Amino acid sequence: MDMLFYSLFWEGLLSALFIALSTSLVGVFLLIKRLAMLGAGLSHAAFGGVALAVVLQLEPMVFTLFYTVLLGLLTQFLTEKKSLPADTVVALFFSLGGALAVLVLGITDNLGANVFSYLFGSMLTATEMDLLLALSVFSLTLLFVTLNYRALVLLSFNEELGRLRGVRVSLLNYLLVALSSANVVLSIKAVGLVLSASFISIPAMTSLMVSNSLLQSLIFSTAFSLLSLLFGVLLSFLFNLPPSGAVVGCMVLLFLLVSLGKFIRRKFSGV
Repeated sequence: MDMLFYSLFWEGLLSALFIALSTSLVGVFLLIKRLAMLGAGLSHAAFGGVALAVVLQLEPMVFTLFYTVLLGLLTQFLTEKKSLPADTVVALFFSLGGALAVLVLGITDNLGANVFSYLFGSMLTATEMDLLLALSVFSLTLLFVTLNYRALVLLSFNEELGRLRGVRVSLLNYLLVALSSANVVLSIKAVGLVLSASFISIPAMTSLMVSNSLLQSLIFSTAFSLLSLLFGVLLSFLFNLPPSGAVVGCMVLLFLLVSLGKFIRRKFSGV
């Protein structure tokens, strides 16, 4: 029994570590591009994917991964080709996901508990499939950022200049949204649908307050995400708290501490 517990614990913790690293990277680019609500919108859109997967008796995480990536790509297409504001398209799929989940739950009698289990997540009960998915998406995200770093700098701050310099802006936008969508789905397993957007937005928000360059933002974002994860898991064991709430609570606390430190520094330095 103890061996089984430790096996599940380490699988869950490693999966959460990969998710924290991956989401902290894409979160920086989303915030700079003013797409912070994309994570929240896609997480709620994914609720419909989870409901469909449960009803169709498919692997929920795998099906929801492809479902949410497809919605993310459609969001980017509508924003780019139809000249629709990004927040408008996000709100559309936000509503679609919730409505689809309600409809599916309304026509099924005994599957509600399976669907609602994804609302709050359970990072320490990850399966080998979850760990493999987390590792795969983290590897793809790290490879994407490493190979396209200079292009992503231009993409984040000045797309027109990027086009003039030969950067394939449209392709990079689609790839960034696809990876962000995949990261949102993975964070559902760690902290649930309700808090999944926090993994993408809060560490990136904190890092942008203290960094002087994009590279520093990426480094600080991953550091803040890992610190919050480790302290959150530790607090959940010490005080018997839900790990998802403890981790996100640590992220918010770290954000507040950094904000306070920055305020005090400005106050005493006269800046």
